[in-house]
Amino acid sequence: MFGFVTKNEALELGFTHHASYYGIPLWITDDEFPMVATKWEPLEHVMTLFHYIEGFMNAFSPMDEQGFLFKIGPPIK
Repeated sequence: MFGFVTKNEALELGFTHHASYYGIPLWITDDEFPMVATKWEPLEHVMTLFHYIEGFMNAFSPMDEQGFLFKIGPPIK
């Protein structure tokens, strides 16, 4: 499929785990400063939109620690 990053490509790029962000399928590294990419390139635009929405919603709760809601799944095999 056009723009799809396969498991082998993800491993070559250094990704270590499956993940998701509000249901968007991702590749991620399980590091202190993770590297994140969508599994299908067009979803990068959707993820960017969700980042803006999450940032806007966090503006109303300034006392909460800021961060993104990534769910790290199993390692890539």
